Amino acid sequence: MLDFLQGLLDPAKREQRSFEKLVSKLVSKNYQHEDRMLAIETLSEMDTPAATRALFRRWDISADKDREDRAEKEYLADVLVAKGEKMLPALREHNDRSVNVTWPIQVLRRVVSPEEVVTEILRVLEVERARLASFRPEKKVHLIRLLNDQSDDRICPAVAPLLDDFDETVRYEAAELLGGKGDASFATALIDRLISDEEDSARVKGAILGVLVDNGWRVADRKADLSGHLGDYVIGHGGALQKKP
Repeated sequence: MLDFLQGLLDPAKREQRSFEKLVSKLVSKNYQHEDRMLAIETLSEMDTPAATRALFRRWDISADKDREDRAEKEYLADVLVAKGEKMLPALREHNDRSVNVTWPIQVLRRVVSPEEVVTEILRVLEVERARLASFRPEKKVHLIRLLNDQSDDRICPAVAPLLDDFDETVRYEAAELLGGKGDASFATALIDRLISDEEDSARVKGAILGVLVDNGWRVADRKADLSGHLGDYVIGHGGALQKKP
């Protein structure tokens, strides 16, 4: 009771409680759509680092009604874009903390150059690769997919090591990206994964073979290594893979 009474008399504590209540409205499904929209507006008007960080927490929940959820996130995106580069520290903090990076990256695209967008995605991807004690493969999948519509020479070298990721879907997405953006110099890494004793996924092996076939990359110099790994393919006269006759 004494703490409660002291809180009533302490302006700083009253302000903090008010702030926490506002944030709870923002991130709770128990409040109405209008309450969350008002919370976004109020936190935006505060224009403090703490309020901006709190706004990013809205990306971590999904409202029960899809239409309302999207409306709130679109409004939040507009609010954050309007803040410009001063919201970037909060965006980076969120990207390091949360699995939900797709909306923040969309916000980032509206504020900085394409090169800076790629820099941020690759930064977060490296952070995730270094999380030895964290099992969050879905985040790496999201990040790889976000790179698919970007054009930057740094992308393929950064993604190639993910061919050895512990998660099957991460390896699959990495192979697909290298097939779409890479050149023949990445055939070695793909073949090494294909023939690896550690690769037990038919899906990943199929993706790698598909990449090699679709790109027409010459693999004749790895003929001995590929023996027993080609399935329905053979090495043709030109040195590239082709369907068995």
